[in-house]
Amino acid sequence: MSFMVAYYMHKGLRKTQEDCIFVNGEIVQVDYMDFPAFKEIDSDVALFAVCDGMGGLLHGEKASRFVCEKLKERIKNIQFSKEWILKTLMDIQDEFMKTGLTESGTTIAGVLLEGENSIIFNAGDSRAYKLTPEKIMYLSHDHSYVQELVDTGEISYEEAFYHPYKNIITFGIGDVFYGEWKEGMKPYILEDRLEENQYYLLCTDGVNDVLKDGEIFQLLMPDPFNRIDSFISEIKKRMSDNFSFIIVSKSI
Repeated sequence: MSFMVAYYMHKGLRKTQEDCIFVNGEIVQVDYMDFPAFKEIDSDVALFAVCDGMGGLLHGEKASRFVCEKLKERIKNIQFSKEWILKTLMDIQDEFMKTGLTESGTTIAGVLLEGENSIIFNAGDSRAYKLTPEKIMYLSHDHSYVQELVDTGEISYEEAFYHPYKNIITFGIGDVFYGEWKEGMKPYILEDRLEENQYYLLCTDGVNDVLKDGEIFQLLMPDPFNRIDSFISEIKKRMSDNFSFIIVSKSI
């Protein structure tokens, strides 16, 4: 089985790049990329993730990179299962607590693929979307104050885009989330399927904070790999935060 992948990152208007992305064993963390990268991955099982170190705290860039490095260590023994994802993230959280990094944390959103089958996962407000010829679907589930308001029906999903407190994160990986992990909070994990002419978009909030879901769909579809330049250009017009994304599809 093989997968087509495109990815890109930019530090936006921030002084440092606190995002880090994981492309099936490759770790990318640069201030900006001149051009998006494209590659074909020939593998039965593949893992992709985006991490966003928390800029309001210390060592955001170290936190996001640490998680990607730990994913790289584990990819040799990768298993396609929700249990493997959960144990991997729990182990990474445990190891984070031994790093000496304090007042630090990162979000993560990713997808584990095996043929048409996939497992979506996230902790924090980095996101996973699915794009089909007909629509865009928000598959992950933010751990955030505003998402809680959506879940309880106090505001709509559409209203959340404009909420002044949408960047308050309630869960992720790092010492600042030790209490939540200890209380039994877990990453969001969802099984899915990726068929022909469908794409996954993994992104940090620097993307979905400036583009509504419908705008993402209109900019990328029907062919995200050929429309990626206009997608990046539109984000740059509105950017402030770091932004990173990965697009994945099955090779035809």
